[in-house]
Amino acid sequence: MKKTKILSRIEAAKKAHELIEVHVKKQVDDFEVGFPIASDHRWLIIAAINTEGQFDGFTLFALKRIKKIKVGTAYLTIVHHYIDFAKAHQLYDPLKLADRQKQIKHWERNLSRQLLILLAKKRAFVTIGGRFKIIPTGRILAASAHGFTFQPFYEFNYTVADPLIISLKDIAFIQFWDIYDDLYQYTAPKIAKKTFQIQTKTD
Repeated sequence: MKKTKILSRIEAAKKAHELIEVHVKKQVDDFEVGFPIASDHRWLIIAAINTEGQFDGFTLFALKRIKKIKVGTAYLTIVHHYIDFAKAHQLYDPLKLADRQKQIKHWERNLSRQLLILLAKKRAFVTIGGRFKIIPTGRILAASAHGFTFQPFYEFNYTVADPLIISLKDIAFIQFWDIYDDLYQYTAPKIAKKTFQIQTKTD
């Protein structure tokens, strides 16, 4: 799909507050669903919806990595019904994570720059995808005009690796402000303190 058509579909969906499917290049039969909330000529931010119709954080996409945008599909119709069910039973967004879109929905340019500065300030836990062998989770420590400093985080044992410099040109997407960010923000310092206490006792 040509970039002009992708942009026009995004703009139309934003105005209509319409669900879209975002298909990323080189990801066969795999796509993300959500409401587009901010975009410029290089980036798109959506409020993501999971397969149960629940709010699932936000995702920043590089437009050059998007293969196509779909609207009005049979699957999206099903997701709309799931959303209605989730909202009716107070399951849609119990942590009120969607409220954070107030900080970004009015951005019209330099999306990546503004977002990375904000995420670095909050030491947010994110998941990144792109030209990597794996899709790592970690914290954004600092942002620059062309990339960011990223510290990989291993959720199975709460350890971290040495920080990496990630270039924006290598990024396909960044998932942020989801339930895992809140979970790790809450548990990481507690587990680090507990680990320190255990090590102190054994030394």
